[in-house]
Formats: sequence, structure tokens, C-alpha cells
Amino acid sequence: MEKLQELVSRRRHTKGNITRLYNFVSSDKDVANSTTEALLVKKNRALESFSSYEKCNVDILQLDEKDDEDVSVVEERYFHILATLDAECNKRNSQEPKPSAPSAPISKLKLPPINVPIFSGKFTEYIPFINLFNSVINDNESIDYVQKLYYLRAYLRDEPLQLIKNLPLTHESYKKALGLLDDRYNNRFRIINEHISTLLDLNPLTKATAAGLREFSSNVRQEIAALTNLDPNIKYWDAIILCILCRKLDLLTSRAYQMERDTAMDPTVEDLLKFIDKQALALENVGPACGQSQSPRHTSQQQHKEQRPASTGKPVAYTAAQEASCLLCKSNHKLYLCKSFQLMPATKRVQFAEEKGICNICLGTHSGKCRFYFRCAECKQKHHTLLHCDNDKVEGPQAAASPASLAANKKMTTNSVLLPTAQVKLLARDGTEMSFKAILDSGSQLSFISERAVQLLDLKPLQSNINIVGIVNTQASVKRCVPVDIHSLVNPFKLSTTCHVVERITCELPQRKFDISDFVIPPYVRLADKDFNIPSQIDLLMGADCFFQAMLPPESTIYESAAPPSGAQPSAPGARHPQLINTQFGYVIGGSLPTQVCKKVAVFKCTCESDINENLTNFWKSESVPEIYNEKSSEQELCEYVFQKTVQLKDDFFEVALPLKLPFEDVNDALGDSFHFALKRFLNLEKKLHKDPNLFIEYQKFIHDYINLNHGHFVDIESYQLSKDAVYFLPHHAVLKPDSKTTKLRTVFDASMKTNKKVSLNDLLLNGPTVQRDLFDIMLLFRFGNYTFTTDIKQMFRNIRVIPEHTSLQNILWRDSPDETIKCIRLDRVSYGLKSSSYLATRCLKELAMHNERELPLASFILNNCTYVDDVLFSNSDLDLIVEAKSQLQQLLKKGSFKLHKWSANDSRILEDIPSTERHFDELEFQNDNCSIKTLGLQLIVHQDKFTIVSPESCDADNITKREILAYIGKFYDPMGFVGPIVVQAKSIMQKLWSSKSDWDSTPDDNIKSEWTEFLSSLAKMDPIYINRNVQFSDSDTLELIGFSDASSSTAYGCCVYLRVTDNEGKVHMHLLCSKSRINPLQNKNLTVPRLELNAALLLSVLIAKVTNTLKLKLKISRIYLFTDSQIVLAWLRTEVMKLTAYVANRVKAITNNTADCQWLYVNTKENPADYISRGVSPHELSGCDMWWHGPRFMHDTSKKWFVS
Repeated sequence: MEKLQELVSRRRHTKGNITRLYNFVSSDKDVANSTTEALLVKKNRALESFSSYEKCNVDILQLDEKDDEDVSVVEERYFHILATLDAECNKRNSQEPKPSAPSAPISKLKLPPINVPIFSGKFTEYIPFINLFNSVINDNESIDYVQKLYYLRAYLRDEPLQLIKNLPLTHESYKKALGLLDDRYNNRFRIINEHISTLLDLNPLTKATAAGLREFSSNVRQEIAALTNLDPNIKYWDAIILCILCRKLDLLTSRAYQMERDTAMDPTVEDLLKFIDKQALALENVGPACGQSQSPRHTSQQQHKEQRPASTGKPVAYTAAQEASCLLCKSNHKLYLCKSFQLMPATKRVQFAEEKGICNICLGTHSGKCRFYFRCAECKQKHHTLLHCDNDKVEGPQAAASPASLAANKKMTTNSVLLPTAQVKLLARDGTEMSFKAILDSGSQLSFISERAVQLLDLKPLQSNINIVGIVNTQASVKRCVPVDIHSLVNPFKLSTTCHVVERITCELPQRKFDISDFVIPPYVRLADKDFNIPSQIDLLMGADCFFQAMLPPESTIYESAAPPSGAQPSAPGARHPQLINTQFGYVIGGSLPTQVCKKVAVFKCTCESDINENLTNFWKSESVPEIYNEKSSEQELCEYVFQKTVQLKDDFFEVALPLKLPFEDVNDALGDSFHFALKRFLNLEKKLHKDPNLFIEYQKFIHDYINLNHGHFVDIESYQLSKDAVYFLPHHAVLKPDSKTTKLRTVFDASMKTNKKVSLNDLLLNGPTVQRDLFDIMLLFRFGNYTFTTDIKQMFRNIRVIPEHTSLQNILWRDSPDETIKCIRLDRVSYGLKSSSYLATRCLKELAMHNERELPLASFILNNCTYVDDVLFSNSDLDLIVEAKSQLQQLLKKGSFKLHKWSANDSRILEDIPSTERHFDELEFQNDNCSIKTLGLQLIVHQDKFTIVSPESCDADNITKREILAYIGKFYDPMGFVGPIVVQAKSIMQKLWSSKSDWDSTPDDNIKSEWTEFLSSLAKMDPIYINRNVQFSDSDTLELIGFSDASSSTAYGCCVYLRVTDNEGKVHMHLLCSKSRINPLQNKNLTVPRLELNAALLLSVLIAKVTNTLKLKLKISRIYLFTDSQIVLAWLRTEVMKLTAYVANRVKAITNNTADCQWLYVNTKENPADYISRGVSPHELSGCDMWWHGPRFMHDTSKKWFVS
């Protein structure tokens, strides 16, 4: 007991030392007034104190296991002390000028970096590798052991890497790694043998040539030098080595050596090598002379080519120098490679070429006809692409930048084409009739309606998720659709279809007004569009789904019943004329027009293909059980190390370094040139933007806002030395988000663009670990508490600064007009598109929470446990507490200059002090009882406080293909497993579809087709499913977790988890929390029903461990009961592992580890709710399955007879 008191007293003393040092480093004034030597002394004092503190803790725990010392606080203070002292010492060392000998000249040359070669396990390469590594890395005192170990791993491949890869990234591991490598590869006997083997395996010389002799001599010297380093006594080996080498020489060289060597002296290897070098030199000197005199053939054409340079009357060297000099910047490069010339507007480039008399084809200066035959990549005319100008200015608004609509702005002197249009009637939401102009397009699989028409009709679009694929594989995403009835103006005909909403369908049609006075239209014809010759806005596109319903028997050309119009050529067989096409909307006119000049041709063709890969990835991700622990890779550990060492909070802004895999000074050599690739991408973007003025205005607004908010600034491109500086230019493009309430357009930066060295910026960045809780955890925690609020962190990435040294890696190109010079914008904030950005942003939030945990505990808890990227979801049953949490969260985020917006809450009192501009709903929207928001993918009806799940958009039952089925299944999103019995049916169909090995666009066999049709029919009958968000309970209630598992031999195995709440009155309430399922493997005879039941129990054990680990943050669970309807599984769980087969034993051990605090029980199959998820339930029946939503009836028995049985 006395020893324990002594240890506690000693620990208190060392803890006091650490606290005093912590207070010292927390005072900037004290640190600044201390000398560097004093800081180093304090650092050593901190190291000693913490070492003593840890030793005391270990000794105390051996005597008293219940010791509750909070070690984490002391550790945090200790790390803060070391980080502060290291940063201050490094800062002072970098500012102190280093003395140098006055006689030593200082080189101003930038020498190339010393690159350590990769070592892959070849014994002969080990000693050169380790010597160079020691010189460059190991002996560099500015690099600590952790970084040295990371670099060592980076320089190893194959077996050497496997030898040390499992060592943790610590100081001690570095020396251990060097020792392991030295023990394995510093094998002197093996290395000498391999060098001798190399000499024995040298290729024999068959003919004496200068190149062959030089190569032979070089290879021998290399091996001899290596052997000399290993054994200084190698000179005594000359007789043996000479015997080997002489056998490798050709006959003439060997004879000449024997005739020349001094027979009175013992021969040496060095004498032989000198002789070989002398022979090679002689052959080199003789070669050119012989070549001139003995060359038997020179054609007149070759002679002409050789004499051509002399015809200019100038020395060759002078001509070359003139050609290499840029006429604009006078640098040593061609004009077409000049960065300044490329950035000039096209008109100024043309003007410069004319003033300087530059050839329009090769951009050089010469007399006579140019010998090159370049053509412009834009217009195919005979001039250089850099001199191309768009002379055909487009008047009026352009077509929307939809990939489904392509417009070519080129003059046409052949027949132009008239697309068929019709005036149709649509009904507004209030029943008002409105007329719109529509285009009929049999080449489109879908029908489309413009955003303008939707707003005029006051229609409420539904959620959709398809990709529109057009000509040359251009793609656009469409997120909304709306059902419409299209009425004819000439008869009672009506057709119903679903139109997908786009900003604009195409340009005005026709592109220009044309004369129809010569058109002879029969008097009985009633046109669907009387103004078919006048440009008008298109608000509706009727695709193939409508086109063929509206078609009537065809008519002939409009010239058939009368003579051709005056001035038109007589119709030849096969001549093209407009056609009269009879439809339910009246006659439409389409086809070729008589010859006349037309400046624009509109082509519209699209096909629909859901982004199956992305949808299915999200589907399987939501179906998986999130991992509780993730093993961090060494790259992630180093990324975390770099962050902790470089992060700073300056003026309430976080400042971070980009986590690079290599030192910043080596980035330029590794990265290469990105400018020309980014420039090409920008010019393509510029063309796209100027085809859509609305898109250009939004994009320009984003760029200007970026500058005005000081998130970036203009820099002179000439200030960069692209061949020396670490510089990267980011391409950028627009991503449209029409569903977003705040940001319709988002600009994305592409840091994955490869440079001329096939390396991107993302390739050089470290990938940090995940620092936030996963979506499953956050959604689970969100279900507990009467009151909720949700909010978003506004521009989270852009509120974090990048250290100035690294901003040169974040440049974009921009100009407001093609007539301006292209400018460079340097981005000063963390940018989306970089591999490390998400980590840096979320890690800053974690840092903010960690440093303010005591002052603002509620806000810190929210950032650590209730935040997913920039979305915040928090709930609690105490109104005062949740209001306080909201206030703390605002205060905490303000410390890092983060702002919150899109606030929403289920009680208006929570948001009383939040301005309406920062709320998700305005006052009018909030009064609607059905107003809803998306919370991490699930729809939440705010006032009812319920999650709602509806079936995905209806699928075309007549077009059943593998592609369509998989695309539709990929739209299911149910991360918590609320409708798991429905999803398991879809997964079963997917499995059967894959096993059938049918083609993507072929119809599956009748069984699958019938099952899919029945599934769709049931989905159509399914009413919306509502799940209470709030799982209600009081502090005095007893909380228990109940889990069920089951397997079906025909379909799947799965599990579900419930919270059992027993209130003070003895009433029991069961709440479904989550479920997971797995489809049975195909054709596996070893998987019997008991083994499937065991797999179901294993899945339940993993899920219950995950749920328990998450809920302990909010709930106090008293007991956990797990049920299976397999007596065999229960018997296995009670059997010693050593007595079981390997397959069963492995799973039983995992189940036992996961459920050590749980009680396994038996349940009758008829009372097992997991039976629903193992067999599946028809979608329209699930809402009525009371046992699925509230558990079996016996669970409501408070006497717990089920536990006794």
C-alpha cells in the first residue's frame, strides 16, 4: 500500500511538470522570450517527465487495476508541448544564416536531385542502394525516423518490401527495418558469386566493333569495381579473370592482344582493358574516314537533301539558331510552343503573324512555298490551328449545353433539313390549357419537357435518375421527370407519357426563317404547326414512345400534286423534298428543303442508359455491414503525421499543407508539365460555355465569387518557371445540380489529369484515413430524441486555407472572353477534386472538436459523432439541451470560420434565432405538413417526424433486358434495411440474371421475366412506407437489444435487430432498428441449411457488434438477446471449437468473439421475423407485416417466459 501511494505521489509530481511545461508553451510571449537552448532543455524535460509518467502508470495498474487516471489529457498536453517546441526551433533554425567558408565558391546552379533507385531484392544491387540511401536519407538529420522509414518503404519492391511492410511506423521500427534488410541482403559470399557469374555469362564478341568493345570494357570494369569494394585482394585473382575474359574476345582482338602485351611481365586485367579501350578508339577514329571514301551509293535525291542547308548562303549553325529563337519572347523555343503566344486571343495571334510575315501553316519564317501540309484542326483549312478564328458569330441565344443536343455552326450550300414540329396542348396544375411547340423525334428513346414549360404549368416533378447519352458518347444526367397528357389541337386525341425535365431542349427551330410562298400545300391539309417556317422555342420533345402512337398513314412530298415552285430544279428520281406527314396532331412537315444557305444545322438524337456501375456500387455499399475498425495503411498513418505536424489555426482559419508523398522541392521533377494539357481542356470548356450563354453566366459568376471571397487570386503566369518550379494547373468543368436549392452549378477541379510524365497531382498526394463516423452510425443515432435539427456546413472545403508554399500546385486558367488573354488564378483554399481534400476538411473539424471539448462539449460531440462530411444531424429529448447544442455548434464552428446554413428542425422553437435566409424551408414551405428533406439519402417528413420510403420510378415492363433490370435495382437505397424483405427479392432476381449469362440488351428467359414482371406489379401497388424517426423511451425504461437470424435454402440468409423498451407500467414496445441480408451462393453443395443458418448467425453477430458499439454513445443497454431457429447452430455455439470442423469452427469462434456479452436463444420459425428477410416479401404486403415492424408477439410478454424456455 505504501508503494502504491509513493507511485501515485511520483505520478502527480511528473504530471505537474508536464502541466507547467504546457502552460509555458501556451504563452506565445514566454516562448518568444526564451533562447533556443532553453527550449531544447525544456523539450528534454518533457521527454523525461512523460517517460516517468508512463512508467508510473504501468506500475500503478499492476497494483491497482481499478485506477481511473485519465491518461489522454496528459498525452494531448505532451504532444502539444513537443509540437510547439519543435515548430519554434525549426522556425529559428531556418531563419539563422548558415556559415560558410569564405574561400569556397557558392554555386548558383540548381543541380538535379539525387534519386535513390528502387531496390527489388537483387543481391548485387544492395550495397550501392544502401550506401546511396544512407547518404541521401539516413544521414539527413532534418528527417525524423518515421519519415525515413516511410521513404525506405517507398524505395523497396517485392521481397524487400514484404520483409518490412508489417512494421509499424515508429522510431524503433526504422532501425529494426535496416537491420532486417542488412541481415537478408548483405551476404558477401552470395554477392561475390553473382558478380563472378556475371563475368562468366558475358556475351562473347563475334566481331570487333567500336561499340561492342566499349560495352564489353564497361561491363567488365563495373563488375571489377564491385568486386574490389567487396575484397581489396582481388588483384590476386587476375589470372583467373583474364582466362575468363580472353575466352570472350573475338579471334582478331585476342590475337592482337597476345602480340602486343609484354611477355616479360605478368598480365593484369587492367592491361587487357586498356588494350580494348585503345582498340575501340582506333576503330572510332578510322570509321568516319572509311565511311566517306567507301560509301558506294549516294542517290541524287540524298545529295540534294544534304546540300539543301547550304543553299541559304548562311552557315548551318546560324540557320539553326535563327529557327530556334521565338519571334515573340526571344526564348529558345519555336513560336507554336511559346506560352505567351498560346495565351493571346486568336485575333491577336493572327495580327502578330501578319505583322511579322510569319507563315500561316508552320508559324516559321521562310521564303517561297511552305514545305509542310498542316491543316487546322477546327476548320480543316490550310493554316495552323493557333491561327483559327470563329468568324461565324452566332446570333441570338444558343442551345443549352445538353449532351443530347448538338449544333454545328458551319455554312451549308447543300440541302438543309427541316425537323417536324407541332403545336400541342398541355394542362396546367389548375386545369388551365396552354399551347406549346413540340418536336417529333423518333431517334430519342425518351420524351423531354423544358424547365420553362414545367414552371408555366406549375407541375411538380418526381425524382428520376438517368443518364442521357448522345452523339459521340456525350452524357448528361437528368434527375427529374413529370407525367403529362399531350392533347391535339385538331381532334380529341390524347396520349400520356412521362417527360424528363431539362433546362432547354434545343435551339429555336427552324434556325432561320425561310420563304414558303413557293410551297404548294393541298387545301385539305390542316397543319400541326402553322408557323413551321418561323424560328420558335421548343418546349417539348416527343420521343419514340409518343412518335409512333401519333403517326397516321404517310403522305407524299408537298410538290407531288402540283408543279415544283418557280426557280426550283425539276424533280429527278430520288430527289429530296419536304414531306407531309399525317399525325394525330395534324400534318407536320419535315425533310430536305430546296437549296439555300443555312448557317446552322441542329441534330438531336439521344439514347437513355442508367449509370449502372455507380448505382449498383451505391446499392451494394448500402447493403453491407459497416466495419467497426479499419486497419490503417502506412500511407494513411503518414498523412495523419503530416497533418498533425503542419496544421495551424491562424486568425480563426485553419491552414494546412497538402500531404505530399515526396519533399516539395522534388515535386517539379516528378510532376512534369501540366500547363499545355490544362490549356487544351480550358479551350474546349470555353467553346462549350459560349454555346450556352446561361451556363456561361453561372460559371462566370462562380469564378468571380471565388475571387471576391478571397479564395483565390490572379497571378502572372510568367512568374512561374515551369521547368523549375513545382506548379500544377487544374482543369475544371461544370456539374449541374438542378435539385439543389442553393447551388445549381458546381465547378469541379480535376487533379487526376496526367502530365507529360504520365503523373497527376493526385498521384503525388497521400490518402488520409476516414476520421468521421460512417453513415450507418449517424442515421442510427439520429433515431433517438424527441427534438431534431439538421444543417450543412457552408463551403466547408473553401474555408480551409492551404499554406502559401503549396498553392502553386492549385492553378486554374480563365478569361471572361475569347478576345482576352488567358489568365491564371491560384486557388488558396482546399479544393474539391484533390485526393486529400475530403480528409483535410473532415480532419480540421475533428481538430476543432478535440481542442474545444471541455469548453463546448455538446458541439464537440456533434462534430465527432453526428456529422457526415458537411451534413449535421442531431437529436435529443431535452429541448433546452438541443437549443444549447445548436448555439455551441455555431460558436465552435465560428472558431474555424465555418458557417452553417440549410437549417431544419421538427420544432420551430429550435430555430427561432436563425434567419429565414439560412433555413432549408421558407415560412410558406414550412407550413406545408408534407414538407420533407433528404437526410443522408433518406426522405424525412419534418412535421410528421417520419422517414418515408417509396418505390423507385416505374420501369418499362415491356422493355425487359438485363441492362434495364440492373439499372432499376441499382436505384434501391435502404442503408438501414427498413425494407430489407423487398430488397432481398431484387437481389435474388439479380443473382439469377447474372447466372443466366444473358447479354446486356437481350431479353432474359421466361422464368426471370415472369418473376421480374410480378415484382414490378407488386411495387406499383405498394403504398409509401412510413417509419417513425423517433424511438421513444424515458430514462427509467429498460432497454434491451433483440436480434434474430434465419436462412432459407432457396433464397438468402439475413438478420434483423430491434430495441425492446419496457416502460414503468410494464408495457413492452419493439422498434425495428436495422437489418442485413446475403443471397445464398449458387451451386455450392457444401452449404447445407445448418451452415446457411450459421452464416446468418455470423452476420447477426457482426451487425449486433456494430449497433452496440454505436448506441453506447446515447443509450444504456441492459441486456442483449439473440435468436436463431436452428438447434444445430445453438449446439455448435455450445461446443468446444477444437471439436468442430474447420468451416464451422472458424465461424463459431468469430460469433463467440462478437457476442461475448449476448445470450443466444431458440425461436420457433413461425415467430422469427428474420424469416421475412431470408425469403422475401412482396412489396405491397410489407407494410402490413406487423411482426417485421414490431417483432414477434412473445417479445411483448413481460414475464420473459421465452427466456426461461
